Amino acid sequence: MSPVHRPKRAFLFDIDGTLIRAGGAGKDAFVRAWDAVFAVPHGFDTFSFAGCTDPAIFADGARVALGRDATPAETDAFFAAYLRLLPGIIDNAQRYHVLPGIQRVLEGLAARPDCLLGLCTGNLEAGARIKLERGGLNRFFAFGGYGSDSRDRGALTGAAWRRAEALAGGPVQAIVIGDSVRDHAAATANGLPVALVATGGTDLDVLGALGPDLLFESLDDWPCALARLLGLGDDLRTDVDDVARAARVVLEGGILVYPTSTLYGLGGNGLDPAPADRIRSIKGTREAPFLLLAADADAAFALAGHVPWEARVLADAFWPGPLTMALPAAPGLPPQVIGPGGTVAVRVDPHPFCRALCAAVGGPILSTSANRSGEAAPARAEALDPYVVGASDLFVADPEPLSGAPSTLVLVDGTTLKILRPGAVPESAIRAAIAAARGGGA
Repeated sequence: MSPVHRPKRAFLFDIDGTLIRAGGAGKDAFVRAWDAVFAVPHGFDTFSFAGCTDPAIFADGARVALGRDATPAETDAFFAAYLRLLPGIIDNAQRYHVLPGIQRVLEGLAARPDCLLGLCTGNLEAGARIKLERGGLNRFFAFGGYGSDSRDRGALTGAAWRRAEALAGGPVQAIVIGDSVRDHAAATANGLPVALVATGGTDLDVLGALGPDLLFESLDDWPCALARLLGLGDDLRTDVDDVARAARVVLEGGILVYPTSTLYGLGGNGLDPAPADRIRSIKGTREAPFLLLAADADAAFALAGHVPWEARVLADAFWPGPLTMALPAAPGLPPQVIGPGGTVAVRVDPHPFCRALCAAVGGPILSTSANRSGEAAPARAEALDPYVVGASDLFVADPEPLSGAPSTLVLVDGTTLKILRPGAVPESAIRAAIAAARGGGA
């Protein structure tokens, strides 16, 4: 299994109707800013704001109310008032809410080192940040294209794409995620794929008739939405019978959440450092310990530079089983899987999925508990942290609970046999197996 390079991808999100619903606060701010600057009634009730840029909304409203174009000075005064009033209006908007599933979708995308998150919105940049701040969403977006870049949505979409490429230092595959006909037109004008979601007031059938690359009624079912946005299938979730799909994820450099006989694990290609680094980031620690799962004892021992006779005795007695052995590591293994004293921890796990997966990929699978640092390691599918699921490329769920007891970890280096972590196999059973082998002339 060789390392896999993944191209950078940018997900360019509209705000109003896609990420949040501001409960009319945006229009309210426009009306109050108009009243603060002009002595005539506003004209903002004569057209829809959906998919429009802030400068275009003001320009159209001014022509209706004034019968002429606004002057630059009037435009500046209006937007100064708008940005002054908007924070208070947003903070007090009773119907403001982050749309269902959005938090999980953004967390899942942001957890991937090949993904960039940007904004693609008709809001002025300052207004966009004000709207997102109340929902705690600003942290996801380092760049964007805004109404302050251009009145034309196509142009500001192009600006967002260029900024993504500047941030990545090279070409980026981008997709626009929006909720309106104008979002679709802006993406198409730049030759970009588009995902449309019917949470902004435009009917699902109307959006579907545009022929978007992806279409969602909402992003509430976030595992399905994430999988489709990332091109990972129709759902991040599958069951233990789907070994072929899990093997594809591993061979393509991806990350799995999967059941072992003891606990749910996070894993990937055991010979590629990139999944190991990504898993440590998901767990929130630089020092997550890894072991390697193998299909059988021969495959496990191939990862060792030296196999003491005691290791073969223990393999005969307890493999497949919840016993992990720390052995002298073979040369050439990724540094991320090398433990103290130059050892590698290996196990042949009895869970049928683990053994079938190792056989299907033709190599070892990384394994560490599927929890963030400081949280309990899960033994039931429903106990998985949604963040960990969303940050992975596939969640393989077992309908039955796992044993919950960690594997016993024993150091076997030819001079020492030491229990490093008590677990499912008692130390007394391990000592007895070695003693019996010695007594038999081994």
